[in-house]
Parts: sequence; C-alpha cells; structure tokens
Amino acid sequence: STDWRDDDEYDHFDNLGISGLAWECLRRNADYRKEYDLMREGTGAPADWGYDFPADPKLNALSAPVFWLPSAAPAAVHLIASLPDFGLGSAILPGAVTDRRAGTDGLSWIRLEVGDILVGDTIGDQPIGILLPLDGDWPVRLGAADRLYHQLISRHADPPLTPQRRERLKRALRTVDGRQSGATYRAVATAFYGAKRVAAEPWKTSSLKAQIARLAAYGRMMIDHGYRQLLRGRNS
Repeated sequence: STDWRDDDEYDHFDNLGISGLAWECLRRNADYRKEYDLMREGTGAPADWGYDFPADPKLNALSAPVFWLPSAAPAAVHLIASLPDFGLGSAILPGAVTDRRAGTDGLSWIRLEVGDILVGDTIGDQPIGILLPLDGDWPVRLGAADRLYHQLISRHADPPLTPQRRERLKRALRTVDGRQSGATYRAVATAFYGAKRVAAEPWKTSSLKAQIARLAAYGRMMIDHGYRQLLRGRNS
C-alpha cells in the first residue's frame, strides 16, 4: 500500500498524462475496488467505469494496463486507421508502444509510452492516421492529437495539465490516502507544510486546516466522478 507520508511514493504523478492521472483517481474508488473482484469473475462491467479490460486497483499508473474507451476519454484516446497507399509515411515506432490488446470486436488497442491510447482496426506496418469524429468533442480530440504528434515526433509537447492543477490533484489524492489511513487534517498539514508552520496559528481557525479540508473534498470528488471530466478534457 502507498505510504502517504512519503513524497517519493507520489513522484510518478509529475510525469503522468491524463490517462494515468485519471487511473490514480479511479483506483482509489471504493466501489470500483469492490467491483473489480466481480470483473475478474466475468460479471462486472469495465465499461461502466469508462474503460475496457479489467485493471487491478492495486497497481499504480506506471504498471496498470488501463485502456480507456474512446467515447469516455477523448482527451486521451485516439481512433486510428490505415491510410491508403499514397506513398505517405506515418507509423508508430515500436519503442513508443508499452502494451497491446485485442478486443473481442476485432479492434486493436495500443497503449503508448506517453500514456495515450490508440484504438482501431488491426494495424501492421502500413501508415496510419488519426480519425477525428465530427462530434461535440472535436476541439478536445484535435488538441489531444496535436499534443500526441509533438510527443512522438518532436519529443516535446505542452503538458495536458498546468503544474498547479497537477500538484493540486497529487496533494488531494495524497490527502485522501492519509485520511483513509487514519490521519487527521492536522497530521496531513504537518506532512505538507511542517510542524512549525502548522503551530504558527490556532488550529481551530487555521487557514491550513481549511486548505486541507478543501483538498480532501476535491480528492473525493475526483475519485468519485471527477476523473471522467479529466478524461473528457474538462476542468474539475
């Protein structure tokens, strides 16, 4: 289990994409943890949680093979198809792929090192392109496709979340972890800000106490349903 007091346990958050951050939220969901056991027995429904193929909530985002559904995660999942033979060169380098799955519907699911997911017909060595449905998620899909291009080709892309949003989410989930381990708001504040700063003002009316309470509420919201907004490219 994660030691919420250990900064190193959360270092991987700093490099996660939207897919990984959403999984860090979902895997802390108590209802999901219960249903995972049903999924393993073949009676649960991964699609109810926004993804295909059951993933073990004990695994963090670096290890869990999570394949979000295109309909649930336009900010992280790309639809792909083979291109006509017009002499175009466009392929995913083998080193960029971390996992592959074949769906029962014949679709190929590819998880990339950068965290994004590709879904489409079985792809061989032929050039591929990204499909952008003309739906309400067009701006999100277009932005995600542009970010993926820069990640794969130029190896540099603007992060999907600002450093401030990422740090807030990391601290919020860490706060929830602490609370579930029996830590008080004061203990969490001390871990984040140090005992001296916590003692600098009366705890009953402390601004730090209010801040930790807000982090706890935000973390619970993201675990409950906010991760879906993250996958849709919306602010939470």
